[in-house]
Amino acid sequence: MSLTLHLPTLLYLCIAALVVSAAVMTLFGRTQRVYRGYWWWTLAQWMLAAGLGLHAARDAVPAVLPLANLLLLQWPIVVLSGMRRFYPRHGLRVPAACDGVLLALAYLAWLATWAAQAGLPARVAAFSGGALLLHLYGAVLMSRMTDFRQSAALKALAGVELFGALVQAARLAGALAGPTPGTPGPEVLLGSGLVVVASALVMIYAALLLTYERSVANLRAMHRKLRFLADIDVLTRVPNRRHFHELAARSLEGGPPGHATLMMFDVDHFKRVNDLLGHAVGDEALRQVARCVRDTLRAGDVAGRLGGDEFAVLLPHTDLADAMGVASRIVSRLGDRQVAPRTAPVSLSFGMVQVGADEAVADALRRADQALYEAKRQGRSCAVTASGVEEEPVFGESRRLGLSIP
Repeated sequence: MSLTLHLPTLLYLCIAALVVSAAVMTLFGRTQRVYRGYWWWTLAQWMLAAGLGLHAARDAVPAVLPLANLLLLQWPIVVLSGMRRFYPRHGLRVPAACDGVLLALAYLAWLATWAAQAGLPARVAAFSGGALLLHLYGAVLMSRMTDFRQSAALKALAGVELFGALVQAARLAGALAGPTPGTPGPEVLLGSGLVVVASALVMIYAALLLTYERSVANLRAMHRKLRFLADIDVLTRVPNRRHFHELAARSLEGGPPGHATLMMFDVDHFKRVNDLLGHAVGDEALRQVARCVRDTLRAGDVAGRLGGDEFAVLLPHTDLADAMGVASRIVSRLGDRQVAPRTAPVSLSFGMVQVGADEAVADALRRADQALYEAKRQGRSCAVTASGVEEEPVFGESRRLGLSIP
């Protein structure tokens, strides 16, 4: 016994599926955060449902056929318009105006055959040829978007566009081959309707997936920004105290005992810079100091702002003599970046220690702070080394650096 399909019933089921898909997208857009272009995709779904609905009524009202076919043809172009807005920096060389022109040409080609009262094969050929062109156009442009390789949704949409193009190519070939006896219009319409429904269902998946992908990308970008704000001192663009401790401890764990030098330094008479020239100039002085530090250090060195005008630098695989050279280069660079060389020249004082075996970063910083205090006592604008334990520090070499500030 053969199974006979009731074509009008299947057509109405296709229309119902389209209405459900459009309603789902509308509800999602009303209740969730969506991005530019999403409502174009939703509009394409509703117009697709309306087009198929008008086709169902064309026998009773033949005048609705031109509008019905326009609503069916629009889908690739309106979806593409949404993509252009969703990816504003897509880099396509084809201007958006070409989308509308191509849709108009495809529609007018069919409309001319309808107005001329051509036979069914000619009208099917005109419609399928235009739809084939529009589907291929949408698939090619989507595949040229910058995010195509990373986006599963874009690939799915391009795939369904190609599938639609293949179906329309088969219809075009059949129409050009001439009328087939016993093949009424409803079967042809139903085949197109099934393709349209499949496209609409994929559109739901693609729209939700694209929204999810964009939301995840935004969350990751926000996480990176928050991580940056949590780890980096915004003024000087070097790690803050907490992150400096993390990076320095990690660096010490990766090398042999006693391989690193830690130096701590600050800006001499920094309060005078703020009092004489204002906090804006003081902030700029700190930025220039940090810039000199970043320009001087190697890739594996660790710098950080401890607070106020105090900075610290960990130099792996460096002894105290080489650290003196690093301090001299920082001060030399700073000489070219003075913000107020006559009114309030900036100089630096350094305290340096060799980090001991199994010594914590905080302990080494306290010893370096003692050496820094000794540099202040000796008149500032110099670098002092310290050895021994914190309770009984032994101050070693002292070197004058740059300007001598009274």
